[in-house]
Amino acid sequence: MTALARYRVLDLTTERGWLCGKLLADLGADVVKVEPPGGDPGRRRGLFADPAAPAPDPEANLVWWHQNRGKRSIVVDLDTTDGHERLLELVEGADVLVESSDPGWLEDHGLGPDDLLARNPQLVVTSISPYGRTGPHGGWAATDLTVAAGAGTMWLTGDPDRAPVRISSPQLWLHAAAEAAVDTLIALVHAQRSGTGQHVDVSAQLAGIRTLMNAQAFHLLEGRELMRMGGQSSYSHARFRMVTPCADGFVTILPIGGAIGGPMMRHLFDWAEREGVADPDLVGLDFSQVDFAEVSARPPEEASRFFDGVSGTIERLFATKTKAELYDAALEHRLLLAPVTTVADLRADEQLAARSYWDPVDQGGPDGAPGPVVHHPGPWARLSATPLRRTARAPHRGEHTAEVLAEAPRRPTPAEAAAGSAARTAAPFEGLKVFDMSWVGVGPMTAGYLASYGASVVKLESSERPDVLRLTPPFRDGKPGLDNSHFFGDFNAGKLGLGVDVGHPKGREVVWRLLEWADVVLESFTPKTMRGWGMAYDDLAARNPGLVMLSTCMQGQTGPRANYRGFGNLMASLAGFYELTGWPDRPPAMVYGAYTDFVSQRFTTMALVAAVDHRRRTGEGQHIDVAQLEAALQFLGPELLAYDTSGHVATRDGNRDPDRCPHGVHRCRPEPGRPEGWVAIACDDDEQWAALVEALGSPDWASGPALRTLAGRRRSEARIEAGLGAWASARTPAEVVAQLQPRVPAAVVQGVPELHEDPQVRHRGYWVPLDHPVYGLAPYSGLQATLSVTPGALRSPAPCLGQHSWEVLTTIAGYDEDEVAMLLAEDVVEMTG
Repeated sequence: MTALARYRVLDLTTERGWLCGKLLADLGADVVKVEPPGGDPGRRRGLFADPAAPAPDPEANLVWWHQNRGKRSIVVDLDTTDGHERLLELVEGADVLVESSDPGWLEDHGLGPDDLLARNPQLVVTSISPYGRTGPHGGWAATDLTVAAGAGTMWLTGDPDRAPVRISSPQLWLHAAAEAAVDTLIALVHAQRSGTGQHVDVSAQLAGIRTLMNAQAFHLLEGRELMRMGGQSSYSHARFRMVTPCADGFVTILPIGGAIGGPMMRHLFDWAEREGVADPDLVGLDFSQVDFAEVSARPPEEASRFFDGVSGTIERLFATKTKAELYDAALEHRLLLAPVTTVADLRADEQLAARSYWDPVDQGGPDGAPGPVVHHPGPWARLSATPLRRTARAPHRGEHTAEVLAEAPRRPTPAEAAAGSAARTAAPFEGLKVFDMSWVGVGPMTAGYLASYGASVVKLESSERPDVLRLTPPFRDGKPGLDNSHFFGDFNAGKLGLGVDVGHPKGREVVWRLLEWADVVLESFTPKTMRGWGMAYDDLAARNPGLVMLSTCMQGQTGPRANYRGFGNLMASLAGFYELTGWPDRPPAMVYGAYTDFVSQRFTTMALVAAVDHRRRTGEGQHIDVAQLEAALQFLGPELLAYDTSGHVATRDGNRDPDRCPHGVHRCRPEPGRPEGWVAIACDDDEQWAALVEALGSPDWASGPALRTLAGRRRSEARIEAGLGAWASARTPAEVVAQLQPRVPAAVVQGVPELHEDPQVRHRGYWVPLDHPVYGLAPYSGLQATLSVTPGALRSPAPCLGQHSWEVLTTIAGYDEDEVAMLLAEDVVEMTG
């Protein structure tokens, strides 16, 4: 049984939203892809199985293969009366409709959200667009490049002496599509409880902003702004290299001291000393007692000497070691290190092989004949009761038209309550009880979705083992403190804070009471941790059979590398994203922050919401195992298929794009008070190129019939980009955008301060000011989609450590006041306020 087997989805998306339907199909939904006559236009660009073919085959498009697996394809001409009515007949029996057309296109065809909901009041209509369907930029033209610029992700990515860059594999539409799948499921839960459908409006820009991790408030809390640093990182003014050369490529290392990184640094320096390459001034240093942030605050010469010594030692040691040797050392000695992998490395990865990750799929030939077998990225979550469907190949154009149209008329899946009842406006997860034992990124953000849509979420912590984010900036006024980190705050809004020492027997008894109370529990430790506490899923299910448990870690609960420890920046390296970021003539640049955390948190939430929906209907709990590596690889599917079909190894290519020209980022005259000015300009098709030439006054470098086609422009790409660069250099980014939009994709490469003033972001209400009891008023990251009936909200700032311990113990865990006082006296429970 799959989680969504009872639901039907109509998929009207363009390539901007294909992935959304694919993920719903993975969860078991019947997804019907509606194509126009001639097929979806997106089939004609991207990567192809035979890259040398003179005319690429639309049926051999690797992006289509990956993002449309498990769907059925029908051809419907929506420009005809018959086609329009045929679609509406399908709408009457659907549970979900997903689309990604330009805002206004559906309305022009009589298929706007209001029209669709009038035909089927229980329908969830999900729209994916660059900036959202409303607001001052709602009608702007956009590409992946310009959305990345407008979302701030490019400002933080690339080498400081060159233009900002995007990841060379387009990512922003994937973030939007995965986010759309999450929000669609949340709205579907509500529709099933209330009988009321609604419109889900997803902004790709906001989905991109969510990946900025802790960068979003440094300028407000600490008075400084983060900038791109290539493969380096920094503590204040001192820098060190994270992406480091080795004998056969590059590895990424996170050099830190203290309890987390001290043992690793000691091991590396002992190793370097044995090989005669250690910095003599640092030999014998107890790194467990060294706070790198404190060192960075010392006089510049002293701080630089320390960090240069660390970097130099690591670089000399790694220069003679292969990626495999260093990765083996990381696994054996728990080093915070990962190779910069290629798609070839990933296909040979022993952990993925041990977990049977790769799906062999017969892509099919003409007239139903067998075709080539291609290995696709496989399951992105392991659900014990409702496993993902190992779906078949993507459909040929119109392959299922006759089949679908011949089926008996379908009615939407029956809801629990009639529309118009009190349930209509209830939050989707009202009454859901969630115990959040997770820490750092993916788990807390997943629980955050549930809290924003009505669940009661209790966050477990202790000062003996605080969430790492509490120790990480930005801090109000730059002053570290367990309750002064907005990094922690931004991931944990709307939760109740419970402080318990799980190492104490009475502390574990407290935890067990919460586990018996909960409908859902989340944890993100390495697999042995929960087993060591006697709290593996089987232990929990024996006492709470209906419990849904989510376990998320770097590489999954099983396999030879299950106990690999790390953070999302290391996983971004291991998953292949660093290899695809930067310039072809330079080492890889890092993607800012723990990138794969922000990919994976959408996959964990999808799996969890689907399991909660199954539990609501059946009472059955289950265990969900999400490996961050396996989820993240869904965002590199076409590149992995290209290696499987043609041996092509994708790598970084600056801001170039094989299907678009121009497609670049250009230096501008900075706005007043800004350190730099950059603008992204791209053309998605020949019509936009003509609009660009007209807006520029038809300069000589842009004139001539040869440039009216993509092929002609590609032959003159250097001249075109140089001409655009010269034109943009005399203007501010805002002036460039004002001259080109809404007809030509153009966007300011925004830094974080600009994101807080962006009129579109403000219109969408993304930043939510909340007053924290310690660090005061601060903007929290809000919701990336607007749900028309149940919009969701951040209900309170993140808790201080133990802020709600008394409330949780007395009203949820069932302790009386004297028992709580005893637990406090014995230091089993912590409380603030």
